[in-house]
Amino acid sequence: YKRLHPEVYRLDRERFLHPAFRELVEEMSKCPDKPRAIESCVSDLTSRGLLKPLKRGIWSFPVFTAEFCDLLEADIAHFEASGLPVARPNSMNRFGVVLRELGMCEEFLDPLVAGCLNPIAVRLLPEFTETLDSYRPFTVKYEATAEGDRDLNLHYDNAEVTLNVNIGGAWTGGQVTFLGLGGAGAGQEDPPPISVALQRGHGVLHPGRELHQAEPVVEGRRQNLILWCRSSGIRNGECPMCRNVPQLVPTNVFAHDGFTGPP
Repeated sequence: YKRLHPEVYRLDRERFLHPAFRELVEEMSKCPDKPRAIESCVSDLTSRGLLKPLKRGIWSFPVFTAEFCDLLEADIAHFEASGLPVARPNSMNRFGVVLRELGMCEEFLDPLVAGCLNPIAVRLLPEFTETLDSYRPFTVKYEATAEGDRDLNLHYDNAEVTLNVNIGGAWTGGQVTFLGLGGAGAGQEDPPPISVALQRGHGVLHPGRELHQAEPVVEGRRQNLILWCRSSGIRNGECPMCRNVPQLVPTNVFAHDGFTGPP
């Protein structure tokens, strides 16, 4: 297998990250890790249009440039047409690719998660992450065809923090609806559900345990890049899927699901 666009596998911040995202990362990285300082930073970033609060604990912001989205979509299509085996992205979606299988982690997604997403997540969602120390990266594709996935039922993610970015498509319908924290024990009543339709290159950041569903795509197709980000300091004490203390068995880097050992 030969990559169609080898340059898309190495993180070029100037070329591939939206200018507003680069500024957001810089500002959040400088923000002191104190509640009042974070509140002030968030207020400033929101007023400048770099950060958009959608509901409590859910945020939207630009992430990727149009060029990156074009190149990644082309490389994914090239990989899918290669005839090589393609693993399902997760147990729910049938169509998409696991980006680790394409080799996107070491030089692109590793520095993206550690250097860009982590300083944002630890300040916006401190109750859900100590630090993002592993992740599962994949794409999902929804199409209004008889064979395609049109929607996805209500669920929560195997993640402490999720970033969901649209990378392409033209469609109607297909919003993502967020309905509240699933078993989070936050002690607060959730605000009403919201439905989000992302522009290309824009992402939504939310707690993995936020209940959400993909509404049916009525026409066309949409393709998203999703990062299920894990924080071992949180999940070692409570499994995000069953809410119990995890009972761990030895495994390898491809199957550890973000656990590192007993709490």
